[in-house]
Amino acid sequence: MAFGSNTGAFTGQLNANEIFGAIYNMIISQQVFSDNIKGTYGDLASRFKTDGTLYGDTKLFYATDALSSTAWGDYSEASNLLAVKKPAAPAVQYVTIDKFRMIWLTLDNYLTKRAWSTEGAFSQFHAVMTGWMAETKRIYESTLINSFVGNTVSQATKATVTIPVSTTVGSATGEEANRLEAEAIAQGIADLLVDLKDISRDYNDYGYLRSYSGDDLLFVWNSKYVNKIKKIDLPTIFHKDGLVDKFEDNVLPARYFGKAVAASDKGSGKVINANDAYDPTKGTIRSLIEADVTVSGTAYHVFPGDEIPAGATVGTNKDFAEADVYIETDDIICKIIHKNAVPFMSAFETETSFFNPRSLTENKYLIWGYSNPCYLKNYPFLTVKAV
Repeated sequence: MAFGSNTGAFTGQLNANEIFGAIYNMIISQQVFSDNIKGTYGDLASRFKTDGTLYGDTKLFYATDALSSTAWGDYSEASNLLAVKKPAAPAVQYVTIDKFRMIWLTLDNYLTKRAWSTEGAFSQFHAVMTGWMAETKRIYESTLINSFVGNTVSQATKATVTIPVSTTVGSATGEEANRLEAEAIAQGIADLLVDLKDISRDYNDYGYLRSYSGDDLLFVWNSKYVNKIKKIDLPTIFHKDGLVDKFEDNVLPARYFGKAVAASDKGSGKVINANDAYDPTKGTIRSLIEADVTVSGTAYHVFPGDEIPAGATVGTNKDFAEADVYIETDDIICKIIHKNAVPFMSAFETETSFFNPRSLTENKYLIWGYSNPCYLKNYPFLTVKAV
């Protein structure tokens, strides 16, 4: 007998008793798995979350630039006593709670009980299904923020920092190549941290004079590069400027990092073919949103970061809008973000239920409000890429 031959999807067929063939062996027990979601990578949604209130919907963020100095003209300055010099108007950015979602579920305490052998098994099933409501919200928020962080590129002058990994590695292979790659990444990031601590206009969208402390910067690493570097002597390579600590900040699976769809990605022989359909043999397209889609009669449900179904169309009035997907890439080493750069506002969160006395069913609802992920233009939101 092959291993596992008596396991699989239960069809409802009981086994005939070995002695009395007219009767059937009973089910011993029923167990509902409850250890489903043990954690989410990075937990960036919790890190960035900031509470809103039930009153109002918008937070305003003001950014100002440095002033200027001029030469002093001693006695000649007396005639300028009443002159005024107003500061430049501050830049104002707003974040609004304007998104609302719902998770709902229908359960009953009567006919469903007939499917369970004990009150304990039935109660466990109810508890697990009710618990999935909060877990599903957690999945949504985590994948939403992870995908946002992995794909967002700011408009700063130096929004993207490139590290010449290929040039450094050259023709080296194996362990030597890994070490050279890690050294290049370590040096590139150490140099970048020096620049960020200096006074510069290059690393924020406003182009205002700023300098940043390394303690205020959050590193979000691509697991592809983390796993490579961990194969070598990490403390030896990442020994400067606290880089070992930065290396352990946050790690996201490689699937969350990518780029927006470009014109070069569409057409005959491309990842989006001439019929606007996704061709997974040419690359990997993932969703930035939670969505239901039906392709060739098969229904799919995707969360942010999930690969969209093969054959799904991408474009205006298609299965997915171009702005709602991204193309996974393998050249992003990490994102370097100010710890206050992503205000993820949450409004109300409420759980309600409604009992229908005619059908003896109970609808449970989890409803919440939040702000669309965004970054504050006053802070750095940098993409570090290998070239």
